[in-house]
Parts: sequence; C-alpha cells; structure tokens
Amino acid sequence: MTRALPLFVYGTLQPRAGTQMGDWLAARLVRSEQATIPGRLYAIDGGSGWFPALLPASEDEIVRGTLCTLRLEAGDLALLDRYEGAEYRREAAAVQIASGGEVCAQAYLWRAALPPGAPLILGGDFLDWLRTGRRKAFSAL
Repeated sequence: MTRALPLFVYGTLQPRAGTQMGDWLAARLVRSEQATIPGRLYAIDGGSGWFPALLPASEDEIVRGTLCTLRLEAGDLALLDRYEGAEYRREAAAVQIASGGEVCAQAYLWRAALPPGAPLILGGDFLDWLRTGRRKAFSAL
C-alpha cells in the first residue's frame, strides 16, 4: 500500500544532501519545495560526519530545509524512524513554504541531551554550514 507523506527535512535526509538516505528519500519524492520551520539547529559529530539536531525555538529563529511530499510503501516510514534513532521524535509541525503559506508536515525533532560543545548552526542551514566549513555529512544506512 502506497501513501503520501509531507515531511520537512533539514539535514542528511535532504534530497540534495549527497547522502545515502538523501538519495533513498529522493527516489520516493513526488515533489519538493524550500521551506522553513521555527527552531534552533545544532551540529552533532557522528564520528564519520556531521548531522543536525533541531530543537524548538521562538518564531524569531528558523531552520532552513526542504518540504518533501513522499510516496512511501509499507515499511518505509519505519525505516526512516530507525535511521533517525531514539534521539529524535517524529511529530507534526507547521512549516512555512517558500511559495507562501503554511503546511502541516512531519519533522524529526531532537529529544536527547545535546553533546557538550555541540556547535549552534547560525542561520539554521545545515547544508550551507557543511559547505562553508568544508565538513562532511554523516551518511549511513
């Protein structure tokens, strides 16, 4: 059974992230659009690369990412949840789309304690933070 899911992604799941899971997600993409969500973004060192942690914040702080509409088969959502792990909680969130308006979508929010010294990603754009700092994204299945 196939179902459509709106999912806001802001890190290694973004179709343009150049990661295994970003490519996996891109293969299930119906459409995508640049979007933002209120929040504060931190970088977590995964050993073999970086991944972001999204924490709720005031409307004044935003995280930049991609609103994806996905075509998911049975088991795909469970695979995404396993990939994100126990440190994240998937929940409904209000997402501002670049073309204007607000959409309700699923998003993975960080729920664990931040590691000591986790850097704040100023501007809330994980892929830009990677690029400008010549860092590598975490990429594993």
